[in-house]
Amino acid sequence: MNQSHCPITNFSADFDPLDLRDPFPLLAVARREQPVFYSPAIGYWVVTRYEDVKAIFRDHETYTAANTISPIVPFSDAVRQMLAVGDYRPEPVLSNNVPPSHTRIRALVNRLFTPRRMKSFAPAIRAIAERGVRRIRDKGPVDIAAALTYEYPAYVLFHVLGVPAGDVPKVKAWAGNRIKLYYGRPSADEQIAMTRHLLPFWRYVVALVAEKERAPQDDLTSDLIRMRDGDDAVLTLNEIASCMITLLVAGHETTTAQINNALLHLLTRREHWEALCAAPERIPRALEEMMRYDPSVCAWRRLAVAASAINGVDIPAGANLLLMLNSANRDEAVFPEPDEILFERGNLKEQLAFGYGIHYCVGAPLARLEMAVLLETLCRELPGLRLTPGQAIEYTRNISFRGPVSLRVTW
Repeated sequence: MNQSHCPITNFSADFDPLDLRDPFPLLAVARREQPVFYSPAIGYWVVTRYEDVKAIFRDHETYTAANTISPIVPFSDAVRQMLAVGDYRPEPVLSNNVPPSHTRIRALVNRLFTPRRMKSFAPAIRAIAERGVRRIRDKGPVDIAAALTYEYPAYVLFHVLGVPAGDVPKVKAWAGNRIKLYYGRPSADEQIAMTRHLLPFWRYVVALVAEKERAPQDDLTSDLIRMRDGDDAVLTLNEIASCMITLLVAGHETTTAQINNALLHLLTRREHWEALCAAPERIPRALEEMMRYDPSVCAWRRLAVAASAINGVDIPAGANLLLMLNSANRDEAVFPEPDEILFERGNLKEQLAFGYGIHYCVGAPLARLEMAVLLETLCRELPGLRLTPGQAIEYTRNISFRGPVSLRVTW
């Protein structure tokens, strides 16, 4: 069926891309009946099957990453004026960049997240996890999202990037604000209010890079400055600042949400939690299955620069695509019994939570390490962890990042 001439369908009407409470049943039907459909709510073509999503990631020339961090609601004239006056100048560097610029910058950033470099941070990450868990251990029932998982990935990432620990709360708040501005549907007044918080975030990052240039330390921001070695042809200071603001948003909000997703499902089906407490060496495989089952980055975006066809559907040049990673990861053709949690799947590393191709998540090694360390610590220190019964699980309305806003637990 050629949908480019008549894109409005039943799925178009039923699909709310910002409603993340339980997207899986509708997406399962879409995979079977209409794997590519148009969403007039945001003006994107929605792609639901694994092989289609993977093929789009692979073909980065036809489907570019140029729209990945574009705001869903275009900035108003008032916001654009505020950004210009505030000298807000982040450049495409990683997830929203295209070759050859992406190739140059990605080659440098890849050198930051090597297994050896991540291993050097492991003792500090373990100390952060143990400190956080022991802080809540004697409190009794808590919202573990607010008490632990909201801050833990931020403290890890900010340590790795060289952000002072005392700045974590404000930087975390700025990052959450940026996600709502870019990936939600704020009103005109809300856009202006959010932009007022975005500008100091950018100024903070620029100042952080300047300080690291003046006095490099043992962190990844300083590593980039050392790689630059004063040569703008290698990397400019503004590109480093752009990398930092990207990592400061994507590198912990997603991990917070993924840990919360994992805890929700492991504790809902508590036999899985008990299995991990009994055999913590299974945690890395369990985390891969949790990322397949309920990825915190539930959808990602691409821009079709040329006319094409996806699964028999004509896609016009200039079309925006919403790649449903949470649907691809439950595609029955790739993952049998997709709605079951199975730690021993033989193809767990095929899950697409970190993307695929040239834009595969650069921070994946760090995310895997810090999530494993926290789960190991929780299994050891709080094996009796349980969900508080009767709670409603809520999610922030946006198109890309899914994780419980709160998660009450006891032990």
